[in-house]
Amino acid sequence: MKIRKYLSLIILPGAILLFNSCSKFLDRQPDNQIDEQAAFSNWDQVNGAANRLYRDMRERDRGIVGLQDFSISGITDECKGTQVEQAIPDQFNFGSFGPSIGMPSKANGMYWNDFYTSIRRANVFIAGVEKYKSPDNPLQPGDLKNRVAEVRFIRAYLHFLATRWYGDIVYMDRVADLAGDVAFVREPWPTFLKKILADLDFAIAELPARHLDIEYGRVDKGAAMALKAIILYMNASPMYNGGKLPGNDSRAGRETYSAYDESKWKLAADAAKAVMDLKNNAAPRYSLYAGKGSDFQAESNNKVYARIKQIYIDGASLQNEYILILTNNKNEAWQGDHIPPSYGGGSRLQPLQEQVDEYEFIGNDGFGYATYDPQAKAKGFDENLPYEKRDPRFYSDIMYHGSTYQNKIINTATGADRIGASNATSTGYYLRKFYHEDWKRSGGWQLHFPAIRLPEIQLIYAEAMNKLSGGSPEAYTVLNNLRARSFMAPVPPGLDQAALHKYIQRERRVELFYENKRYFYARWNLEPDSPEELAREAAYKASPNPPSVWPYPRVQRYAHGMRPVADPTGTFDVQGVKYKMQRFKLEDRVFTSKNYYFPLVTSEITNAPTLKQSPNW
Repeated sequence: MKIRKYLSLIILPGAILLFNSCSKFLDRQPDNQIDEQAAFSNWDQVNGAANRLYRDMRERDRGIVGLQDFSISGITDECKGTQVEQAIPDQFNFGSFGPSIGMPSKANGMYWNDFYTSIRRANVFIAGVEKYKSPDNPLQPGDLKNRVAEVRFIRAYLHFLATRWYGDIVYMDRVADLAGDVAFVREPWPTFLKKILADLDFAIAELPARHLDIEYGRVDKGAAMALKAIILYMNASPMYNGGKLPGNDSRAGRETYSAYDESKWKLAADAAKAVMDLKNNAAPRYSLYAGKGSDFQAESNNKVYARIKQIYIDGASLQNEYILILTNNKNEAWQGDHIPPSYGGGSRLQPLQEQVDEYEFIGNDGFGYATYDPQAKAKGFDENLPYEKRDPRFYSDIMYHGSTYQNKIINTATGADRIGASNATSTGYYLRKFYHEDWKRSGGWQLHFPAIRLPEIQLIYAEAMNKLSGGSPEAYTVLNNLRARSFMAPVPPGLDQAALHKYIQRERRVELFYENKRYFYARWNLEPDSPEELAREAAYKASPNPPSVWPYPRVQRYAHGMRPVADPTGTFDVQGVKYKMQRFKLEDRVFTSKNYYFPLVTSEITNAPTLKQSPNW
C-alpha cells in the first residue's frame, strides 16, 4: 500500500496536470486571426494547448489496450483474444479487414486521419508560438522553451506511430493549407528519416535530462534520445536496409535503401549507447530497477519474484527505468477482464505456446537454453515437466496448469478454468503480467504503461553491436545484466554471431512481452518471410504431427496451446492427478505480404488522390 500511496502523490498530480488542464482551442481551427492571436499571446492558453497534445499522444498510443479493449499482443504470436468486444484480434488474424472497412470500428485512435488530426494540432502550436512570439511562464521562465521542444517530440512521436502501421507516410512539418495544399504524397523513408531526426535532435538539444517531480510524465531529453535510437534501429533493420518487402515492393524511394549498409547499425548502436550513458547531475539518468532482493510474492508458491512485479508499480522503477510512460493508462479493473473465470474474470487475452516456448530453461550447468535447443535436453530439460526451472519471468508473466495464484491451484483440465470452459482459456494459459496477487476487485490504483523502457534500448544496443562485431562482449554484458536483474541464468559463453542474435531476439520477446513491441519488431525484421522461418514452415507442413515440430515457424500463420491429458503414466502431477502435457494446434491465421502494413481506407485516397495505397493492398 505504501507504493500505491507514493504513486498517488507523485504521479497522479502530474497526470492531472498533463491531461486535464487542457485548453480546447486547438480542437478546431481558429475562427479568425484575432482569436488565434489572443490564444497564443496568453501563457496559460499556450501551456494548455501543449498539454492537450499529451492527451492526443495518449489517444494515439493506447498502451495496454492498444486495440481499444485488447492489447496489440492479440494480433501477434504472443496471445489469443476472446470473442468479446467484437473479437477485434480475430478480425486481424483471420483477415476480415481491408481498404473498404479499414480497421475494426473499436480500434479507434489508430486510423491515418486520427494521426494527422493530432499532427495538425502540433503544427498549429509550433507555428502559432513562433508567429505571435508567445510569452514565457512568468512564474517559471524557461517553460515555453520546454513546451515547444515537447511538442516537437510529440510531433515526431505521432509520425513514428503512423509509420509503424502504414509504412511510407507524409511527414507534415508545416500547417497545411487545406484549401489548396492537397497534393499529399507518401515520402521515401530517407526523407522521412531526415525530418523526424530533425524534430528529435531539436528536442534533445532543448529538453532537460529530468523534469521536476511536479511535472513528472512530461517528455525529457532521454525520451527524445530513445525514440531516435528506435528510429535508427528501424533504419538499420531489413525493412529499410537491404531487405525486400514480399510481394509488390512498391514503397516510395525503395531504390535508395535496397542495398545493405552496415554503417546504419553503427548509428543505431551510438544512439542507444547515448541513452544508456545519459547523466543527470553527474548521475546516470536511467537504470534497471533492482529494488527487491530474492523475496517472493507471498501467494505464488515461491515462483514469482516480487522484484519482477514491482517493475510495473514501484515509483523508483517508473522514474528510473521508464523512459516514456503512459500514466494512468488503465486502472486495476483491467485485471478483472483477464484473470481466470474461477476468480470472476474473462481471460480476455491468453498467452500462446509460441510465447511460452521463448522462456528459456535453466540448465544444470548454470546457463539458459531455449527449450527447443537440443542442448536444453542435454542439460536436464524434461518435456514431461515443461514448466520446471524456467526463466523466472515466465512465472511472473503466465499462469499455467499447476501454477498457484492467490493460494489456489490453476487447473486447466477440470473445473471453471479448464480449456474450453465458458470465458476460460483456449490455449491452456492465462495472462499474469502486470497483475498483483492482492487484487480483490476493490482497489484504487492505476496502471502506468511503459511506452519505452530502458531494456528496449539496451537490446537495440546489444543487437547492433553483435551485427558490427559477432559475439560482441558489449552484447553479452547487456544481456547478462538484464537477465541477472530478473534472477535469470546468463547466456552461455563463446557464441558466434548467429547464435547470440537468437538470444537477443529471445530476450526481447521475454523482457518486453505484452508491451506492444513484438508486432513491430517482427515486421521490421521481415521475420515472417525470412528464409529460416519459411524453411521451418515447410518442415512443419510436411510433418504428420505439426504441433510436435517446434520451435513453431514464426510466420504469424499459426497459433498453438498446451493441454493436460489425464494419464496414470504421466509425470506431471496436479492436485493428485497425473497428466501428460500435450501440444496442440489452436488455429491457422492469415498473414500475407499485405500484412506488413495497414491499408488506407478508400475514403482517404478519395480525399487525397495523390496518396498511394499501402503495398500489396
